[in-house]
Amino acid sequence: MSTPINRSWQMSGFGLSRLSQVEGKVPEPGPHDLLVRTKAVSLNYKDKMIVDGVLIPDLAFPFVPTSDAVGEVVSVGSAVSRFQVGQRVLGQVIADWPDGDAPPVLHKHTLASSPKMT
Repeated sequence: MSTPINRSWQMSGFGLSRLSQVEGKVPEPGPHDLLVRTKAVSLNYKDKMIVDGVLIPDLAFPFVPTSDAVGEVVSVGSAVSRFQVGQRVLGQVIADWPDGDAPPVLHKHTLASSPKMT
């Protein structure tokens, strides 16, 4: 059996030349997390501003510069009761951003975590 691979577009610095596809392990959800297989993302002007270093100049790298995505729940944490495997979900960060961290939704798989999910 092969190990699942997670692919994502990550920034190693500012500018399009520092954006590249990388591979890693599929993350394991913690007790309050969802693991979502990303099906589609939207890139916004805000994401371009992040890549250009205009919006969050003190950004820590590596960073995945996308904030809106849709996908399917493939695993849930032990404390999650509101979501089930197989459900389609939408993730966006307008409610919390820029005060909170933008989630890494430009991954093949991504984790979502919030007390509102349990």
